Amino acid sequence: MFANNKMRENSGRLIKIYRERMHQGSKDKRFSCNEFILATKDHPFYEIIEGEPVCSRATLNRLERGQIIKDDELYVFFIEKLGFKVDDFPGVMTNVERLSDELFKAVELYDLPKIKTIDDELDQVFKDKKEYFYYIDIYDSFKVITKYYLVADYPTNEVADRLLLTCFVLPKNMIELVLNVLFDYYYFKCINVNVSEAIYNALNQFELTSISCLYSAFWLMYKEKWITALTVIDNGINYFQKLNSNYQLGILYFSKALALHTGNKENVKYFFDKSIQCLENSSGILAEKKLVKNYFNIGFHYYFDKEYEQAMFYFRKFINRTNTFTIHDLYILRCAKKLNDLESLEKLKAITFQSIENEEINKVFYNYFIMRLGNEAEKNLENYITHDIHKIMATKYRSDNLIKYFEEELNDLAKVTKCYKAAIKLNNFTSHKIDWNVEV
Repeated sequence: MFANNKMRENSGRLIKIYRERMHQGSKDKRFSCNEFILATKDHPFYEIIEGEPVCSRATLNRLERGQIIKDDELYVFFIEKLGFKVDDFPGVMTNVERLSDELFKAVELYDLPKIKTIDDELDQVFKDKKEYFYYIDIYDSFKVITKYYLVADYPTNEVADRLLLTCFVLPKNMIELVLNVLFDYYYFKCINVNVSEAIYNALNQFELTSISCLYSAFWLMYKEKWITALTVIDNGINYFQKLNSNYQLGILYFSKALALHTGNKENVKYFFDKSIQCLENSSGILAEKKLVKNYFNIGFHYYFDKEYEQAMFYFRKFINRTNTFTIHDLYILRCAKKLNDLESLEKLKAITFQSIENEEINKVFYNYFIMRLGNEAEKNLENYITHDIHKIMATKYRSDNLIKYFEEELNDLAKVTKCYKAAIKLNNFTSHKIDWNVEV
């Protein structure tokens, strides 16, 4: 079953994680400490009578803390009680170590053909093994990494939550890679600050000059530790310049521009443009998604500074690469209206609604987008903001930037409706979400 004591130690810790998740999730007493140690008809143990303990609770506690228990059959007993298949597969862990080294280097270089080759080999190495205890977490972790870089796909919430707890079974360089993907998922997709902070703290065990510098820098900027963030970013740029890794440099140059944008803004445009150049020279779905997001992100920062012509330059690039509605399109619409950019306004008319997540919320904002784009009467727009928009932002989606956006909209509409008090309704609550309107 076990190639070495490290696997025994890790298996004990995994048993604890799975047992507690099953107990807490279902309240099934079979997974409580008292009943988990009992022999049963379906799970006998040597000659022990059904209903009698196979070991003491103290032994279970030691095993679950990672202390080595001499009898491997005790591990097998607990693993099978959790519903897993268990077996020994000689040579798999040797291949895992080799593939870990190869994948880490391929990710640093953003070498997509190599990542695809490794992904294919993983399926061969884990053929008929990926549903077995211990191996399932290794296989799923590798797949989370390869799918992220090959097709820009996030894990499901169930897989992400599980791997965050079980990734300690991986080689150290794979722990670093999977934590970076999970940071991206929890911070930018889930907007979960608490989990993101825990992952950032875990990433500090690694040198912040390689892969981990990318997302560590974003956390430091979120915490407004600008000088530290810039140091991490510069170290990362120096590292990836030597590797000539355009994708990683594209993310780092954007991060540097973002950090500088909050201060003296020296060379901001230079680094924004360097980011775009690097991502445009990178291949693959992930690089394309980051590039399109950066078109908006850069435009938004110019929009925020009321540099509307410069903002629209990047917004045009964004809408030329997208055709489904996001909240981003509200800012682009307002900017295009300010500039009377008829070509961009016409382009926005091709935007369609196709929301898989948060459909109810997005539909409300999309309706306003269509009303505004179609030059709906000012009073109708005002009523929609003060009722439908206000209700959503008060109960389901609070955002400082959107509150400001709709306050500005109401102020503009009030020039016609003369209802100057309407904007006051939108500033009586504060945001509970991260809302930089920035994604990497």
